[in-house]
Amino acid sequence: MSPKTRKQIVLYCTIFLMLFLGSCGKNEDYRVINLNHNTLMILGHRGMGEYFPYPGNTLEAILPVLEIGADGSEIDIQMTKDSVLVLFHGDNLKLRTYCSGEIYHYNWDEISNCNYTARQPDVNLISLEELFSHIDNLTEYYFSFDCKLNSGFADDDAYRSTFLRAIKRICDHYQMGKNVFIEGDMGFLLLARELGLENKGFVIGSSVNDAIKNHIFGIGASVETSADTIDYAHENGIYVMMWGAKSDIGNKQALKLNPDILQTDKPIPLLMLLDRMNHE
Repeated sequence: MSPKTRKQIVLYCTIFLMLFLGSCGKNEDYRVINLNHNTLMILGHRGMGEYFPYPGNTLEAILPVLEIGADGSEIDIQMTKDSVLVLFHGDNLKLRTYCSGEIYHYNWDEISNCNYTARQPDVNLISLEELFSHIDNLTEYYFSFDCKLNSGFADDDAYRSTFLRAIKRICDHYQMGKNVFIEGDMGFLLLARELGLENKGFVIGSSVNDAIKNHIFGIGASVETSADTIDYAHENGIYVMMWGAKSDIGNKQALKLNPDILQTDKPIPLLMLLDRMNHE
């Protein structure tokens, strides 16, 4: 990341901070009761969230959210033909970049210079390896992998196994197995367990009872999930990762539900609300 880009990001974060400074309440009004020692883990959604000037799933969006005090970030990951994990949301590169086609049909070196169609120039598609290698004190942070399986192979066990082994390799290399969560369907998480991954899994599209029955660590839930469902999960030792907090109001709505982990598109007001903003 160039010095000019870093200065621009600092400026954007400062502006965001000023805009939300007056809107945040006191932390004692928003204490959570959860399984995570009554502490909310805050993850930026694809970094600084969808309203940040830089595209999500990029260094320019993820590094700032770590610097301002978030515990980590949710990221979307896909796999190339040569089993490299790449950060990208969407089925086709043409939706957000100057390239086109599905990531799985390329080797990494064929798309490693692909740029986003962003207002700022030279914002690159990045691999998971690149992200981790750019983060100082990496093991102090947490990441949730929203695994975007290629639609043509989503039900193929060999493909799923290759994807999971790619996750295991990089987590083992960076000693991040305990700091990386895997989001996926029940079959994907059970296969991860079978392959020896130590990552905590959050099941998507299954009930709390299914998670209990299969000894899954947690469930994924939206901010529209009922309080009764969250309470039932907690009563049975199931952690809750929540998403859909796209505004200051959304953050506060989520806090009232007592999730253990919250993916937010508005990390600055949430960190300020809980007096956890890093101003340095």
